[in-house]
Amino acid sequence: MTARFQLAKVPLCLFIGCAALFGALMASPALSSPAVLVAAGVFLVATGAASLNSLQEHRLDGRLARTRNRPLPTGRLSRAQAGRQALVLLLSGLFTVAFGAEDILPVAVTAGAVLLYNGMYTPLKQRTVLAIVPGALCGALPALIGWLAGGGGIDSTAMLVVTLFVLWQIPHFWLVLLGYRDDYAGSDLPNLLNQLPEKSVKRLLITWIGALSFVMLMFAILPFPLWMGVRYGVIANGLLLPAIFWYGLAMRNITNYRFLFIVLNSSLMVHMVLLGSGRMTGQ
Repeated sequence: MTARFQLAKVPLCLFIGCAALFGALMASPALSSPAVLVAAGVFLVATGAASLNSLQEHRLDGRLARTRNRPLPTGRLSRAQAGRQALVLLLSGLFTVAFGAEDILPVAVTAGAVLLYNGMYTPLKQRTVLAIVPGALCGALPALIGWLAGGGGIDSTAMLVVTLFVLWQIPHFWLVLLGYRDDYAGSDLPNLLNQLPEKSVKRLLITWIGALSFVMLMFAILPFPLWMGVRYGVIANGLLLPAIFWYGLAMRNITNYRFLFIVLNSSLMVHMVLLGSGRMTGQ
């Protein structure tokens, strides 16, 4: 069972499910059963796509120190088992999204996200650093699926929600890259560290975090009925994130990228909890 959980990358997929729930709450403050069903379906689809990704990359995983202990490279699961798990999770997730959604659009976007992730991002990752572009878009679609399931239309707020997750994906990936820089530098996998020195990547990271912070702050001025304490919390969280990165990378020149990885993901989770709870309480 542990091997199957690892194959499906359950912790990351739980985060993806939370992103869908966040999108639904941003569209509608009522935490409805359909919204919860769609978020659960997105989680299942994400675990299925992750299982399929593990199958697609099992040879690559065996070459990298970061991934060589995963279930397929170590032989704890067979490729056939991985394929069956991916199929069951993908189909059950799509069915759950269809059951919870009021129309076909969230289902179509969910299916499109799988095609983008497994059909484009995964094969491109071994060919070009530009694979990060469809990868970042994949990371934003769960929130959009939740938004659509919550009754939201394609408007400026929807674009703000999508932009938030697009901007988060890039530093998320770069911090993994920097944290395992020796592993990636010694591989033939296209990556930014093979084209730029580590110092330049860190500068790009600070700039990108600044853009993410700006988008996070934009949520504080949305015309929602939110208690001012929630808005101040969003502002404080949005300002603290770049301050930590600037101090750590520019002032102290630290290389504890695992710590910054945790800070980045925690900041986004705090952002989602603040706004989601604020929307549910109507304060």
